Amino acid sequence: MAQRLRCTAVHEPPLAVLRADGLLTLRSAGQLRTALLECLAEQPIAILLDAEALAVEEDLSLTALLAASRHAAAWPGVPLLVCAPSRDVRAALRRLGVERHLTLCTDLDRGRAVATRRELPAQVRDRFPAAAASVRAARTLVSGACDRWRLPVVVEPARLVTTELVTNAVRHSGTPIDLTVTRGGRYLHLAVRDYHPRRKRLTGPGFPLVEAVSSSWGCTLLPDGKVTWASLHLAARSRI
Repeated sequence: MAQRLRCTAVHEPPLAVLRADGLLTLRSAGQLRTALLECLAEQPIAILLDAEALAVEEDLSLTALLAASRHAAAWPGVPLLVCAPSRDVRAALRRLGVERHLTLCTDLDRGRAVATRRELPAQVRDRFPAAAASVRAARTLVSGACDRWRLPVVVEPARLVTTELVTNAVRHSGTPIDLTVTRGGRYLHLAVRDYHPRRKRLTGPGFPLVEAVSSSWGCTLLPDGKVTWASLHLAARSRI
């Protein structure tokens, strides 16, 4: 009998490696998805799921991988590679029809080779205190990044989004705030992480503006806080 599911993150920047050992069930699928989202919070260039010791009780539990893959594609725009899946896991993915949405690799080394062929994105990040002055400092960081990367079209939308995301974190978290700005192939990704465990709904007059100027945005809940993020298309102009 397969053991209870264990998810162990391995520190291999710029990659995120997650080892999943044991039996994946409908009940433990949420555990796997949460572990994958925690990996995403570090904004790696790819997530490698080491599935060599993973067994599956029901096919439907593997939809957790599809959900995580879609989330990763939206933000921060990275692939999920399933490494060393057993024959049974491959067959279950094929039956579900989700195999085409995931990258399968024969082993972890192959996954590393595939992932490291990706070009490293340009990225800046900084930590700010939960203080009103942090909003201006965060805007300055974003403006500087856009100027350095020659992105005049998105600088003002990016400043607006940064203002709303950081203001929300300052008001509601009371914890240090990590801001990460990443230039991807087609999108500028803005991510604000706080460390307050409260699951507060994102509301306020600024979030309709975030939605109006962003291609996509959302909130990734973590055991120790959340990441609120937005992606701006590098060629798109503001809709407001």
